[in-house]
Amino acid sequence: MSLLDKLFSRLERKTVDRTTDYFWDAILVYSSNRDPVVRMAALVAAKKASRDERASMANFLKDFASDEDEDLTLLLNQLADEIISKDWTIRDAVAEGLALTKFDEEYAIALDKFDSAIFRRRFPEIFSEENPE
Repeated sequence: MSLLDKLFSRLERKTVDRTTDYFWDAILVYSSNRDPVVRMAALVAAKKASRDERASMANFLKDFASDEDEDLTLLLNQLADEIISKDWTIRDAVAEGLALTKFDEEYAIALDKFDSAIFRRRFPEIFSEENPE
């Protein structure tokens, strides 16, 4: 593997990790406040992921949902089903990103910049160590 290939591979892994972090932080916030715009942000992140990553996200999401109350379990399972319902394209992800911009530009910009900390800045109480959940 050439040096350039190694650098691209490393950058791709870093991008995947940050997108995944963004997704999971959005899921934690959505689980707490059930904000439809946060759900949309999580879905856009998932649509930007590869098919394998989406499948992994959906599987972990269903596992996570099984430990929640009945209403939240239903909501998270619906989201998981939507994530794997289609082989999302880049065009789909771009369209969803533009739609997200209309509802919350900061979320869309953060996802474009792979800024997974957006939710931690906006909702520190959800991520604080004092939070019993």
